[in-house]
Amino acid sequence: MNIAPDFLHQLQAHPDATVAAIIRYDDFGPAEEAQLAALGLALRRRLRLIRGLAVEGPGRALLALSTAAWVKRIEPDLPVHTTSAEVPS
Repeated sequence: MNIAPDFLHQLQAHPDATVAAIIRYDDFGPAEEAQLAALGLALRRRLRLIRGLAVEGPGRALLALSTAAWVKRIEPDLPVHTTSAEVPS
């Protein structure tokens, strides 16, 4: 399975809840974008550096998408924090 066990459990327990996720992929084009929309997932931004997509939508849509050949991994979209004590000028 290409979903971490904790995240998978969360999606299965609350399939109708709206969640934010990162989808990592090998190839992404118009057909894959249409698949996201058909499942009810909103594409929030493209993460080109990691070949990923930030999406938001129902957990059941992410579960359905997890079997798509183009999807490498689905993970929760969590806040990012810096570890630097310096404040940029």
